[in-house]
Amino acid sequence: MAITKIENGQFVCQAGDALTELYVIGEGNVRAAFPGGGLMLRKGDIIGIQDIKSGVHSCTYIAATDVALVPYPYNGLEQLLSLFQSKPNVMHLFFTSSARFSSSLLKYCAQIDRKEPGAYVLDAREPGSVFQRAAAFQNQAALESAQLLSEKGSGVNALDASSPCDGIPYDRVIPPAKVDPVARKSAAAKSRENAALEAEEKAAAEKAAAVMGTSEIPPELEQALSVILSFSECDEELARRFAEEVAAYKAMPDKDGTDDADRRFRLSLTSDFYKLYTKVFEMSINETNLPAPVKMFLNFGFVDAELAGIGNSAYLLSILDTFGGDAENGVYTFYEWLLAIYRGEKEPSRNEFDMDYPAYLRDQKKSGKINEQQEKQLADSLVDKVRFELENVFPVVNKITFGRISTFCPLLSSHNLLKPLHTSLVTPAQIMKALNAIRELDFSAFYRETTYTSEEYGIVREYIQVEILPDFILMPNAGIRGAMWQEIEGKRRLTPSRMMLSVIGLENLSQLLIRMTGEFRWEMCKRVQGARWNDVSEPSLTSQYTDYIQFYRKNRELSQDAKEKLRLSLQRAKNSVKEMFVRDYMLWISYEGNGSPRLNKVARPILFAYCPFASPIRQNLVQHPLYMEMVNRYKLMLTQKLHHLDMLKNKLEKNYGTIPDEILAQIEFLKS
Repeated sequence: MAITKIENGQFVCQAGDALTELYVIGEGNVRAAFPGGGLMLRKGDIIGIQDIKSGVHSCTYIAATDVALVPYPYNGLEQLLSLFQSKPNVMHLFFTSSARFSSSLLKYCAQIDRKEPGAYVLDAREPGSVFQRAAAFQNQAALESAQLLSEKGSGVNALDASSPCDGIPYDRVIPPAKVDPVARKSAAAKSRENAALEAEEKAAAEKAAAVMGTSEIPPELEQALSVILSFSECDEELARRFAEEVAAYKAMPDKDGTDDADRRFRLSLTSDFYKLYTKVFEMSINETNLPAPVKMFLNFGFVDAELAGIGNSAYLLSILDTFGGDAENGVYTFYEWLLAIYRGEKEPSRNEFDMDYPAYLRDQKKSGKINEQQEKQLADSLVDKVRFELENVFPVVNKITFGRISTFCPLLSSHNLLKPLHTSLVTPAQIMKALNAIRELDFSAFYRETTYTSEEYGIVREYIQVEILPDFILMPNAGIRGAMWQEIEGKRRLTPSRMMLSVIGLENLSQLLIRMTGEFRWEMCKRVQGARWNDVSEPSLTSQYTDYIQFYRKNRELSQDAKEKLRLSLQRAKNSVKEMFVRDYMLWISYEGNGSPRLNKVARPILFAYCPFASPIRQNLVQHPLYMEMVNRYKLMLTQKLHHLDMLKNKLEKNYGTIPDEILAQIEFLKS
């Protein structure tokens, strides 16, 4: 059999690639990288063995030395079993490699758990699934309902005999690649919607192909750090210390080291990074032509071409003049967001204690740190509003979206880029595509109820719905998480929510947005309901779902098996009712909209009542026995509301000859 040779540093295969061959490592070492960490594979190990069931690579494999690989074609389990029958020695090799990989993964989990308690959680929802990293756990759209276990038993010993490798505990540490189930538009509509995105991706791939293979630092980036430090006009001590820290970080053999010395060093480097970022931003305000390294520093956390990878740096330089947000659609790079605050177009975000800027100033005055006059001055100071965002929001959100808290460092480093850079950059077109796919199912997700009055038309009060899409802010890091940071701006309910994402995204963007939309629905309901958000006498999403979780043990509609599954799920969610809802919402969007049930008979009606599917989905589901009654009940409620509006419409046409746009929009909303 032909030997495949791969040079040190080259990709063997990447996460998301189809599994067409299994590779036995004959010589050398290969790093299996996945969001949140990685493992080293050595001679005798097999690349792709954990993905034979999904048929899609869940890891990115990179040669850590020059390697020699022996390929085995893979077209499915039957072919593999046939190979095992004809070559028992190969079967022994495969099972030995599986056991070795499994053991290494469990040791990895245990090591992280000792240093970072709670980083891994027991996950017994699906046979063959044992552990999942907490950060990745929160971001997986395929949070299969515990009721799946009823089909095959429960716990980690419920193995599927049809697969020779079931029981290997890495389905949840390294989540299998999944097909995005959200998009449902017609082929023609999808073609129109995706045309710009496809052109954008094609251009990105062409640029990447042109520059990623370069081995020479572009001239504009040869002295990048010196340019950034000089531009900032920071004090000499900070400049000297930061330059030394960057050099030391570059030289670290293990940049993700978790001993105390490594942690202290990264904390010091991170602190100086934020001081420098503030200086650079302040100097950039009045500059119309920023040097390339400065732009890359502000947008990506770039400081050094070798640290970021020469090919990566060349690619970022090549797209620098065209990369940016889309304020019209509510998408901002973090630098653009700071400028929007400085120009008075946006207010600062809430800090980690959920205080907005005015509340923060009141707290400062109350504690005696500022007086009343200073409070008034600071309240109107655009510069101080930006400083609040930089000092109280940026460090927290940057770490959250990065996702790997214990090894966080804000500098752009190639060791954190687990996917090709040109496929990882998050663009406005990608965000809008993922957002619109969610809205096709959960059409009312971002609508808010408000009161409409009109003296001109004699309308005293009508309740209407207004759609207000989120603001998305792209943080300058390479991360695996999203953060639904706040549901409204200040006290005004008809303002956009704020959702934070990494500008270089290493996780499935659609799944991150589904999770954040679920979080938004929960927080927005709490905001509207106020102190009575969990009072079941006032029906709402939060009150009914909270009642369901709190009293599930006494619920006669749930079987004993369902109650046990809920108990385990609640334990995994650390007794958070909100987290339980978000996971159910992800199942709701990812599966139930396809008519693929995942929720139990109590949770499903709650989700249907407060997160109803769009009309085309309801029409498909009405034929399904599980949904028929809910769809018909919802249809009756809509008929009553539309009847009221039709009568109002007829009255307005008769008396005034025209109908307000707000009323027409409400009719269309109810027909959605």
